[in-house]
Amino acid sequence: MRDVSNISSQEELLELRNDGKISQAEYDDLLGAMEKLPRAGIQGRTSEGDIQDSRHRLGKIAFYLMLVGIVVPILVFPVCFAITGGGEGDVIFDVCLVLCVLVEIPAFVIGVISWPDVLGKATVATIAIMAVIILLFMS
Repeated sequence: MRDVSNISSQEELLELRNDGKISQAEYDDLLGAMEKLPRAGIQGRTSEGDIQDSRHRLGKIAFYLMLVGIVVPILVFPVCFAITGGGEGDVIFDVCLVLCVLVEIPAFVIGVISWPDVLGKATVATIAIMAVIILLFMS
């Protein structure tokens, strides 16, 4: 089945040949060149495998971002606590909690986007559990 845009071009080419404006050899050359042209729609399509690979990469990104959101505040808290001598512990805890939330929100969004992947599901579930635990202890 041929592309609609090529059908009208082929009809015009046929008319030019029938009117005697181009020879049979020129007609064959032009027709061959038209069939070799890439179609814009074919290049824009992606296969199912490409979509799954993309979701898996996004799932990995979400999972690693979630891990960073957990590990970095845990590492930052004792360092800051030691630097300040423990006098500002509540402020340091609040800053670490905000840092955790700021990193976990993009991880959650990317996890939702990559939901069909296992890592996306793990990220979303873990962040949801963390949010419930934070809400329980903050109230």
